[in-house]
Amino acid sequence: MLNFIKEAMAPATRSSISTSAATAQNSENHLKESVEKTAAIENPMKGYKITDNERSRKFGIGANSLQMLKAKAKLKFPIKDLRIYLASDGFEVIDEDYFTTLESQTLFIVAGADAIITTDSDFAFEQLRQKSPLLKVADIIYDFMEQQPEKFSKLVAEYERKKLSHKQQQDQSKTALSLRTEHTEWFLGQEEKCHTKEEALKRRAQDRVRCYYYKTKDELTRNRLYQQNQKARQVIDSLLEKFRYLLIGCDYFSMIFNRKCEHKHDIIKDQLDLDDETDARAVVPNKKLKQVIREYTARHEILDEWSVSLCTDLGDFYCQGTYSGAAKHCSLRHTINPYASRENLILFQVWNLDHQIELSRTIIPSLIENVHDLISSPKRMCSLHKAPVVDVSVLEYFLEIFSLKNLKLVHIVCHEKSQRSNKSNGRLLCKQCHEYKIVEELMQIECDYNPEDW
Repeated sequence: MLNFIKEAMAPATRSSISTSAATAQNSENHLKESVEKTAAIENPMKGYKITDNERSRKFGIGANSLQMLKAKAKLKFPIKDLRIYLASDGFEVIDEDYFTTLESQTLFIVAGADAIITTDSDFAFEQLRQKSPLLKVADIIYDFMEQQPEKFSKLVAEYERKKLSHKQQQDQSKTALSLRTEHTEWFLGQEEKCHTKEEALKRRAQDRVRCYYYKTKDELTRNRLYQQNQKARQVIDSLLEKFRYLLIGCDYFSMIFNRKCEHKHDIIKDQLDLDDETDARAVVPNKKLKQVIREYTARHEILDEWSVSLCTDLGDFYCQGTYSGAAKHCSLRHTINPYASRENLILFQVWNLDHQIELSRTIIPSLIENVHDLISSPKRMCSLHKAPVVDVSVLEYFLEIFSLKNLKLVHIVCHEKSQRSNKSNGRLLCKQCHEYKIVEELMQIECDYNPEDW
């Protein structure tokens, strides 16, 4: 008995520890393989392309997750703290859900955390600049613009006036064309499923709006309040789901770059008047459910005021001017038509949709503050109806983040990036608020939806 006790109390031998560690390692490996097999079933492998910021090499990579893509990319480009960016706009991809929405053959740029990403449009523009004598003088023009801004502004304004006065005399034979078969060079680098110029521009508008969604989602879910408070997490998850339904309802505002959209923004109507004077507009729901959502939003005219096109019927876009400018229009009369040529389409990518109320500095902090007040002060009353608050103003925040209520299309020269003083209009709502009722009815659609009725 004494020997048995001694053996039981004796320290483990090196061989026993090694055996135990090996067993644990094998269990961990089996678990890892099981997880990988499950992930492979849920997310099928897709082919992607990766390159570095200088486009020195390009590789095809098969992956079914962002994590797998990163692991394989490190074998090709041994970069410290490697990050994955979309080559189309330089957007960093960090969300697995977002990664699953990307098409096969999407081109990614792999680079470090502090790298300044050269997007496809920047790279193509630089290639174009090297070949074009006209674009080679861009640096000289910028120097002149900085040294003599007033003289430069007058020269540009005069040029734009002459350009507008002779617009009808320009050759618009290819601008009006729409089909891929009619203007093949315009579609170089475009997705094969885009058969018309309008489809391609609609997709570009959707991509910009999707980026705002995933940026908002990323900043909200990384916030300490979301990570440490379960009630706040539920409110924010519900908010993101409502955003997603509203985006489906307006087709991710695909119409803002579509010249065939009948409803035009006021800037187009005003600009046409000016022209007349010068010459003397998570789990993805299935297709049928998406259609139900869109019909609901259209029937109740929830987003009609902002579901408008920013271009004329021919495809002309006009800069809406700087944030700090008093006028509704750009004083330099910037204009572009991406439907006219591939070069214009590339240049159009440097035109920005500028948040007048800033997204990261103002809207998201306001949203987080209201979520905090909602969960910490359950007896707080609505400022309009004096009833207990139950939610944040989803629709108001949605319009500020995604819609032309708060977004202005501006030339890169007119995009002021200085901090602004205006505030978000988001607030807390009670059940009597009209905005709350509208959004709740929209979310009820999925519960009432019966596929057998179709």
